[in-house]
Amino acid sequence: MAKKMALATALVMLFTLSCAFAEAVIERREGEEWFPSQKKWTYHFTYAYPRLTGDDYASAAVNDTYEMALDEMINLVLPMFSHEEDMLFDGKNEVRHDFAVTCNNGRFLSILQYRSQTMGPDYTNLAMEALVFDMAGEYLGETLTLRGLTMVGESSAQIEEALYPILYGEFKSLQQQGIARADVDEELFYLEFEPTRHFYADEEGNAVFFFPPMLMAAPSFDVPTFTYTPAQLEEML
Repeated sequence: MAKKMALATALVMLFTLSCAFAEAVIERREGEEWFPSQKKWTYHFTYAYPRLTGDDYASAAVNDTYEMALDEMINLVLPMFSHEEDMLFDGKNEVRHDFAVTCNNGRFLSILQYRSQTMGPDYTNLAMEALVFDMAGEYLGETLTLRGLTMVGESSAQIEEALYPILYGEFKSLQQQGIARADVDEELFYLEFEPTRHFYADEEGNAVFFFPPMLMAAPSFDVPTFTYTPAQLEEML
């Protein structure tokens, strides 16, 4: 009897553990808006945002994060910009937001968002923003810092300090190849690129660092990336 109860308990624990680390089911919430109106617009916003279908706490927290971000764009940022004369450019501003899932392993959920804004006929600004969510750990539903993802070192700032000279060396190499902008010096590089912000998680839970698109000679979302395992980062420290 005792053996049967122990087996049953083990099975329950195994089932609970497998559920806790189940992949999230993610839908694309798509749409478009015109500001100030569809007939006479100065800003056209086309978007795709992630929406998790689960009814658990972590899924709700992730959804809240992106719902608030989308609500801010639709109800605050773009309505304001559409009435500001110095933000109109040629009067037809195309804003696009899209995303990719870089990690969905049940432990972490990492979303990489792509943002573009065409400002007039001659200029398009590109940006990438990544968030890593804790889906099964101590900080359930919260976004994780670099240290929160890798669990090495004393702080994210310590990891950043160790990474900066290495990744700046990678950037200088890209400059020599004509891939990165030649006019970016070390000071500007440190202003535009932050290892504690410009990273996402891959499926193995490694930290993947990416250079902002606008630091490239030909800006695009196909940017150079540099992957470090927690063990590599720990050795670096």
